[in-house]
Amino acid sequence: MKRNALRRFMRNIGRWISIGYFRSLKRRIGALETVVENLLASPVYELDSAHAFNGQTGRQRLFAEITERVTFECIIETGTFIGNTAGWMNQTTGRLPVYSCEINRHFHLLARKRLGDQKDVRLELGDSVSFLNRLVVSRPWLQPVFFYLDAHWYESLPLAAELRVIARHWQDFVVMVDDFEVPWDNGYGFDDYGFKRSLTFACFGKLFRELDLVAYSPTLPASQETGARSGCVVLANEGSSAARQLELVMLLRRSSKGTRRSRSHNSTESEGASRSQRRDTSAS
Repeated sequence: MKRNALRRFMRNIGRWISIGYFRSLKRRIGALETVVENLLASPVYELDSAHAFNGQTGRQRLFAEITERVTFECIIETGTFIGNTAGWMNQTTGRLPVYSCEINRHFHLLARKRLGDQKDVRLELGDSVSFLNRLVVSRPWLQPVFFYLDAHWYESLPLAAELRVIARHWQDFVVMVDDFEVPWDNGYGFDDYGFKRSLTFACFGKLFRELDLVAYSPTLPASQETGARSGCVVLANEGSSAARQLELVMLLRRSSKGTRRSRSHNSTESEGASRSQRRDTSAS
């Protein structure tokens, strides 16, 4: 009896290992296909709004309005992917320095090749939290900073740790998180990696309040957005000059779910639609 139970247990362990292995293998093959396809189609980066910020022109306009309101010293991105958004942010802001990291070696090498001519874009290979901690030491003077956080993917969800590093070491900043729910528009997608691992206010609103961050979501209806129609949230330190400027951005509305106080609005906040599949060839 005990021997049969042990055999069943060992078979289940083997099955779980096999499932995990094949899922990992499938992701690695998909990543290599993406690299090869983009290497053939776009070996050198050229300014192209069809791919920056998931191909979302509304998000691009939002970024442009924020950078017009706030005079940033630099841009810091986590999750370079193949460099479409990093290159676009650099070229559309008058060559503002961009520091970006990517944990996937193949994506990093492709981004380096494609962005090789953009000397103001500095790319690193590694995890996003270590990258941010290194910047604290090497670039402590960089403020205000625009952060674009897009390093979350499958098992890796470093967002909470990233925000803690930023809130601890920078005072004046704006953070834009890709793939986050828009509470009053379920037409926008967001990432959901399972129990308590979704990019939603239900999972991260408490952290926003703990770090004294004010949260804003897009006002543009998803029906008028293009590309992937992925949601986002924009964060700033409560009381900072950057936060005061975000109050004037017409494409943003403060969310009551992630902050201590909110701008009044009549829209009914509803649950967003989840989207766990991301990072196709039109992503950042």
